[in-house]
Amino acid sequence: MTSTEEAVKIFKALADPTRYAMIRLLYSEGGEISCSDCAQRFKLSAPALSHHYKILQNAGLITARKEGAYVFYKLNRAYLEQFVPGFAKAHGAVR
Repeated sequence: MTSTEEAVKIFKALADPTRYAMIRLLYSEGGEISCSDCAQRFKLSAPALSHHYKILQNAGLITARKEGAYVFYKLNRAYLEQFVPGFAKAHGAVR
């Protein structure tokens, strides 16, 4: 995949207000959040959240790890900053 294709994929993922808010939340929460915490904050159905997680994962913006019954999503900050330098400062996601 070329860097242009990667950039388009990232910007498409961030174009959705919910996914954009999820990335901002992950940034402000130190880069990782559990699926249950995310569900409480976004008040969306499990299938809707799963759809958003999948798009963010496919764009390379987040990774998932399973711990017992929980899934934790982690922000790939370096990858985000590669395509959107200064994201945290520009988008109010500074800790």
